[in-house]
Amino acid sequence: MAGGALVLVLLAAAVAVAWRGGWFDIVSRREEVERIVQDLGPWGPAAIVGFQVAQVLLAPIPGQITSIVAGYLYGVLWGTVLCMVGLVVGTAIAMGLARRYGRPLVERLVPAERLERLDRALERRGPLALLLIFLLPFLPDDLAAFVAGLSSLRLSQLLLLATVGRAPGVVVAVLLGAHAGELTAGEIALIAAASLALLALFWRYRDPLERAMFRLIDRLGGRDEGAA
Repeated sequence: MAGGALVLVLLAAAVAVAWRGGWFDIVSRREEVERIVQDLGPWGPAAIVGFQVAQVLLAPIPGQITSIVAGYLYGVLWGTVLCMVGLVVGTAIAMGLARRYGRPLVERLVPAERLERLDRALERRGPLALLLIFLLPFLPDDLAAFVAGLSSLRLSQLLLLATVGRAPGVVVAVLLGAHAGELTAGEIALIAAASLALLALFWRYRDPLERAMFRLIDRLGGRDEGAA
């Protein structure tokens, strides 16, 4: 919880600095953005992929932020491709680490209560639970990648489930970024502030939201076996 609060504070500070520095004005000036992209060269796409890999393994920043930036800089098609490549690579590394070092590593990385919920969901619903965890909001999908690595499913099957489940959320975020140039600086700042407020509410009520979503997975699976 402390880590989440720190991330929120850093993001809020970044929004404030960007506003005072006039960075939100740049968003509406497409020519300048195109010049920045050209100056980045191959490092720009590499950074998008790298951030996505890192957010799966370390969660330094919310993955949606990287997807929005990718959509704004590279458009819907390439923004989606870059983000999905990073997510697939990060997910494959997480699953591979779990298989290499086993449950002791997973127990060190995943809090006990969350691990119990994930174990129970995967035991009851199997691949369907994993797909829904990656697809639905308010669920620990990055942590689920480590837990899924302990399952008997082949790595190719696990990656397919993760890719299909993650894709809709990535596309939505990339689309938002791709259309950000149509907004004014004030509108972008307002959206950023509202997003931070929603993120703060999520961190405050994360546990009840997760429990509710795990119960939804049970119902979608065909029967309700009680609260997670």
